[in-house]
Amino acid sequence: MQDLKEFFMKEIFSRAMDFFNVHRNRKIGFLVGFIVGIAILVLGPFKTFFLFFCGVIGLYIGSRFDEEDDLVGSTLKFIEKHLPKRFQH
Repeated sequence: MQDLKEFFMKEIFSRAMDFFNVHRNRKIGFLVGFIVGIAILVLGPFKTFFLFFCGVIGLYIGSRFDEEDDLVGSTLKFIEKHLPKRFQH
């Protein structure tokens, strides 16, 4: 009984992975679009844009930290590079 159950679980998982791997990017694009659409309906376009914008900023900052090991040094370099001259000491 356990072997039969294990066989079916492996078969279901295998078929699900095959289904996902065929046109994978289309399915991911559909899911992203669907989630954004639901967010716009529930939160409104401005709050959805704000969440998306915060996510992009977090992704950018995270990728910058991944590139460099020194978090404090890279943060200070980033601030000095993007901060207007009148605020720098």
